Amino acid sequence: MTKSIEAVLAEAEELISRHQYNVAFSNLISLFQQCSQVDIKRLHDPIKEIIGRFMPKKRRMLSEELSSRLGRIEDTKGPADPSKHAVRLHQFINSLEGRFSELSEWHIFQWSTYYRDELKAIMADTVDLLLSNSDPETAFAEVGAAIQEHSREIFTKGFSRVMLQGQATPDAAVAKALGGLRSFLALPVEIYADETSRISEPKGCRALRRATSRMLRGILIGFLDAELGELNAQELLARTAKSWVHVLPLLEQADLNLLDQRMSLSAIAPILGRPLELLAQELDHASAKSSVDAVVVTSTIVNIDDVTIDLTLRPPADSSDTKPLELGILGGGGGLRNQIERRVKLGYIACLTPKPVQDYWKGSFPTKEVKGIVVAMPDEGVNSVGFLLSRLRLRFYENTVVVQPSIPLTTNIAERFPLENPSLMSFFRVDRPSVRALETTLSTRTGVLLWCSVRRSGKTTGVSELASGIAERNAVFQRCEMTGGDKTSRMLFEEVCDALERAAPLPRDFLRSIVARAAPMGVQENRGSILIVDEYDRLFGWLRVMGRRSEDARALVVQPLLDQFVEFATENLLILLGQQPNAHFIFMDQNQLSAYVQQEPYPLFSHEPGSPESEFHELVRRTFQKTLTFDTSFVDALFEETGGHPFLAVNLLRDIVDWLIKRKIIPSETRLTRALYREYAVNELTLGAIGRSAHYKFFRGAASEALSVASIEQGPWLHTAYKLLRHLALSGDPSTSAMSFQSAEEYVDSTLVSSQLSAYTGNSFLASAAESNFIEISDDLVRAKIPLLARISAAVGVAP
Repeated sequence: MTKSIEAVLAEAEELISRHQYNVAFSNLISLFQQCSQVDIKRLHDPIKEIIGRFMPKKRRMLSEELSSRLGRIEDTKGPADPSKHAVRLHQFINSLEGRFSELSEWHIFQWSTYYRDELKAIMADTVDLLLSNSDPETAFAEVGAAIQEHSREIFTKGFSRVMLQGQATPDAAVAKALGGLRSFLALPVEIYADETSRISEPKGCRALRRATSRMLRGILIGFLDAELGELNAQELLARTAKSWVHVLPLLEQADLNLLDQRMSLSAIAPILGRPLELLAQELDHASAKSSVDAVVVTSTIVNIDDVTIDLTLRPPADSSDTKPLELGILGGGGGLRNQIERRVKLGYIACLTPKPVQDYWKGSFPTKEVKGIVVAMPDEGVNSVGFLLSRLRLRFYENTVVVQPSIPLTTNIAERFPLENPSLMSFFRVDRPSVRALETTLSTRTGVLLWCSVRRSGKTTGVSELASGIAERNAVFQRCEMTGGDKTSRMLFEEVCDALERAAPLPRDFLRSIVARAAPMGVQENRGSILIVDEYDRLFGWLRVMGRRSEDARALVVQPLLDQFVEFATENLLILLGQQPNAHFIFMDQNQLSAYVQQEPYPLFSHEPGSPESEFHELVRRTFQKTLTFDTSFVDALFEETGGHPFLAVNLLRDIVDWLIKRKIIPSETRLTRALYREYAVNELTLGAIGRSAHYKFFRGAASEALSVASIEQGPWLHTAYKLLRHLALSGDPSTSAMSFQSAEEYVDSTLVSSQLSAYTGNSFLASAAESNFIEISDDLVRAKIPLLARISAAVGVAP
């Protein structure tokens, strides 16, 4: 055969859509006669689905030919017993009430643990019912109805409980409800992205999208039905649309219409009206008609200000081109020419616009590329479904000939991992058992726990999810920033800053009041609390600056707050997150808090050599999105260079793919291994190459600032840590960047003098740096925990 089996099947689908049944029939007969049994068995379900589109006579002939090729008669076991399917469906439906009741009663708002696990199990059960032909539509409908009722119940219950707290306000209760809605909506998206990343079979992917659609619709309509005091839930969702509309492109048209009946989506933004409906219609059609290549959404961006929707689909598994399939929906007025041209340059397969292409090029002629992607929205009532499916096929099949597998790599798929766009992280989230394992420890512990790590280590994401999953205690997550997240999560920092500026006496119950008001369900009696303070360095830096500036601020705000931290920690757990383990060393003549602080290591992404199931292996897999193939030796090499640091790991992968593109490698002929990584490292991990690479810009900036003269005063601990990393890269063993503990200790001792870190000795600093993921100590050797960060530190300037 000169074509792959996938190409022949895709060609058959195209011929059937053109009603050329005889040609498609002949091609399939030829395929069955020539193709290996292994390939036919591998794609048995898609083949059966395509056969089902023929008329009865040809359908029977194709089924017999397929059975003959496989050496057996299809369906020899006879039809499955319908009664067994009915019983199974009945049991599933009956289980839904109990499953959601248990979440509501015992695990309400514990999104990252119990909710994620239960929704994942429900989605898996629903897909199994579809694959076993157990009346799946009934199952999908029941899931949607059950989760809608559950959503109504928990948001009503949550709002009521919060308002019963003595210090609660309607604004605070609403902020918690909206935060809960965002977390709840993220779960089906995360599960859909995770499960579809593991499978290629279209039927399973269709089932996952349908289950996801029913869940998202149920969550949103349930929120609309919730009783939120005198507030109107519909008006509330309309005002906060930017925080949830990004999930709408995952809804099937039927679910989108049901939601639109409850709240006018076009009234929120015109792009959410007919343009979004057309997108859902096209996705439904393309998914239903594709039996070979699954239609899988890998990311969505809805910008109601720019009146645009951008959607990314996964490319076919057998294609040599790893570029995702991108689709744009452009609304608004006439100024769309620049938006169209930008998407043409990015290689979009289609842009749906309100008017024909020529209307945007008055006085000139659009290029062939522009004409090729612009599709005018049809008038109301006109059925023109199919533009997406035709372009999906054209993207990889021209004149029914598949793109040849000898085309070199041209797209850096690793750049699609949304390091710079956290709103898309739901599609790329990696489950972290190493973080979830901390839950048992935190459920009973008291005192002050300090977790420090290098920037962008995943601390905020991991610990915020951990907080929402602890059942035994009231967990409160607070960010030390003025923007980002919901207002409830910034309450501590904002109110401390206000108190410092006014130099007003801090109320005696200030901290406990913060915990009570910020807790998702309020503080429940007979349960201890956990207060997690993210970017604590910033809070304590502000306390230090304002306390030095004003004796009133120190006496009336700083000292009472430190005392309240200590009081809180005697019966509860205070967790401090940041970079600098010495940031709490302020006003030590009266600082009781620092004596209670216990620093422990925060886990980076874990990995064992050769493991295909580790957190880090999953991070690499999600970054490549089933486009580039790799083995565990490649993952081992990446882990050795990055230590499991997620941000730098993705940056390294981006740099590697750039190198692969320069080498014009052919994806279908290339497997990423340790040997290939070593070839890359020879020239691309030199200090010069690292200094030039655009992918390390963020950490070059971080290292340069930490190594500057100003940092000696502003951040002496970080200054010393980065100088140590630089020293290890330049003076350590050339192959491992390691040096003896004694040599490292001597270097640190000399650096501590200039850094004015009198609180540390060389020995104690090395221990602190090891617990902060800067270095690791083993066998009397000190080496960089993240060798790539050491190389970056050596590639930038340094203070004398």
